[in-house]
Amino acid sequence: MNLLDLSNLGALVEDLVMGDTVTISRPSGPPVLNPATGELDSAPERVVYEGPGAVLDSTAAPGITVPVAGQPYPDDPKTTYRLLTPVSAPVAARDDVVRVTHAAQDPALLGRSWRCTQPGLASTLIAVRVTWIDENNPAGNTP
Repeated sequence: MNLLDLSNLGALVEDLVMGDTVTISRPSGPPVLNPATGELDSAPERVVYEGPGAVLDSTAAPGITVPVAGQPYPDDPKTTYRLLTPVSAPVAARDDVVRVTHAAQDPALLGRSWRCTQPGLASTLIAVRVTWIDENNPAGNTP
């Protein structure tokens, strides 16, 4: 069987597009009660990936986001961003947090974070990993 191998295309995309360094992290456990405030604090984050990546905004290509059944609100982000990572990167999980730690061209990416709205896409034919993300702190609310 001769399957189409897109690894060379993936390497080309990584070289030409993935100039940023991104981290993908997730909570290391369930929320923890803070006795001083009585609030639940998020568990410390665990980095699951740090390496080359690219954050693309909605102008890169159109897409469709579908609400998830059983959600208390529709998962319909107003800003449809995508994260590109190499196929060798681990698949991001829903609600993982993405941060750009080094921006090759656009310094406005630094200090912002995105939530993965669904697990990273998987496919029989794949050149790069694509993950739909939604900005946690859109314009006007930057740190």
